[in-house]
Amino acid sequence: MSNPSRTSRRALLAAATVAMVANNARAQTSDDPAQLLAIMERYAAGLRWGTADALVALYTSDGVFIRDNLPAAAGTEALRAAYRQVFATLKLDVAFEIKETEVVGDMAWLRATSRGRIRTLASGVEATESFNDVVIFRRTAAGWRIRCYMYNAAKGAGTPQ
Repeated sequence: MSNPSRTSRRALLAAATVAMVANNARAQTSDDPAQLLAIMERYAAGLRWGTADALVALYTSDGVFIRDNLPAAAGTEALRAAYRQVFATLKLDVAFEIKETEVVGDMAWLRATSRGRIRTLASGVEATESFNDVVIFRRTAAGWRIRCYMYNAAKGAGTPQ
């Protein structure tokens, strides 16, 4: 025969475990745009550190990186090669200013501007550059990931809008 006290403790423990799992699942699937901003902070840090793998980890497996005047890089290996190419030629220190975000179901996007110092490694020339950025996110089992990152230089237009 089971002990009623032991049975009720087990039931309470099981209920607490279910509640923790449910809360954790809800936190991972949050529509809070702050999660998107955190990804962009990690993206900026990855640019500063020059770590291709850290940036690729922010993308979905079918992620796409669309750069100014270059072919799109689609998929994990193409992303890794594209970022390695970037870091072999440039040293970047940019900051993002988020202009707007929107979350709809398992997709989200943000529009930002970025500005910072970019040094060309071969020549040592350093300049302040500005960009317009659009980032599309997809919610995955592991949380939000970048599905597509697009930017263009804000040349001749002064401060990007």
